[in-house]
Amino acid sequence: MSSPTTTLPFTAAAVLDAARTVLGTGWMTFPAHNGRIEGTVRSHHGHDVAVLGAENGHLFTAGLLPDGTRQERATTPKVQTAAAYGSALADLITRDHIPAHNARSTSRLHVAKLRAALGHELATHWEFGTATTTWKVPGGGTGRHHTRPLPRGAGDPPGGPGAESWLRLNGLTADQAVTVLRAVQAENRDKRRQQPVYGGLAQQMKAAAPGLRPIDTYNWPRLGGKCTTSLCVDDVVKVELHYGGRSGAVNVIVTGSVDNQLRAARAL
Repeated sequence: MSSPTTTLPFTAAAVLDAARTVLGTGWMTFPAHNGRIEGTVRSHHGHDVAVLGAENGHLFTAGLLPDGTRQERATTPKVQTAAAYGSALADLITRDHIPAHNARSTSRLHVAKLRAALGHELATHWEFGTATTTWKVPGGGTGRHHTRPLPRGAGDPPGGPGAESWLRLNGLTADQAVTVLRAVQAENRDKRRQQPVYGGLAQQMKAAAPGLRPIDTYNWPRLGGKCTTSLCVDDVVKVELHYGGRSGAVNVIVTGSVDNQLRAARAL
């Protein structure tokens, strides 16, 4: 639709600031500076609402949804003031745009699945649409899961571009890392998996997940010769190893399949 052009005795910034006051923390406003009631209202949870303009007492908006669709809605403020327009905008966002976004957000789905899989206290922080969830791993390690929406584009599949996620488990013992690797589906036909790995810790990881291939190997005479310090299966899992007697000697990063990430998180 074309932008409505009714002239009002207040600015877009005043309207959007009033809406942000009602919506509360975590919301950002970006008013247009063209003399019209236009701009964008966004949240750290990824909500994205375009304010298209005001005309004949109505305020027009469009929610840009995670599945690539556009939800147009209008509201009628009770009086012609910036506060009334801001309040009506905030109510419309809360009533229509937020539920529509949440129902289509792959990132929110990933977070919900992780919470259901682990079943204990987690902390999730949202920033500019990216959710970071953290928790404690038994024995002193930490878990960290990230998920963020993929950019929208013309070639998106039905249902939108979705989201990408990855899981990082830091400070694991060797036995914990073996448990995680056995839970992850890492089978593959990459011929590089046949390359040798060096060092007892690397060989222990390789035995748990035979599909791993070495990435980095160094010659450390004080440790008895060559040691492989990282292994991976492309787009599935990466293992980082720290030699020298540390108890939390292994980091495991799981990418690709969300199901694999959930298996890894549940393993501990």
